Amino acid sequence: MITWSVLIGLVGALATWGATRTLGARESSQRPHLHWSLGLAALGPAWLIAFVGLLGGSPTGRPEASFFLHLSSSAALLGIILSDAAARRLRESGRAYRSVTYWLLGGAPLVPAWGIALLGLIWTRP
Repeated sequence: MITWSVLIGLVGALATWGATRTLGARESSQRPHLHWSLGLAALGPAWLIAFVGLLGGSPTGRPEASFFLHLSSSAALLGIILSDAAARRLRESGRAYRSVTYWLLGGAPLVPAWGIALLGLIWTRP
């Protein structure tokens, strides 16, 4: 599960970074929210794989992973809310920022949540 999560994270980051660079070069008017969403989509699937891996195969989940599940989901939610506020503040400032800036703002909030989920998978490994 850890290997798949890391592999999906790398592929997602590379694919969305390339898409952001291509869209940023072709657009005459920037759409910052699109680039922010691409950044979020870069690590979203990787975090989700690690998060679901913490649930385990039993219907009741894995009780020892409960701490990591709560911490990871809280970190993801808080990070996304703060990142969206930061992106909105940049858009409203009136300055033109590169598309990669918004992509980084979109991807950064999931890094701690993904790390917590991966740490939980390592910690609760049988």
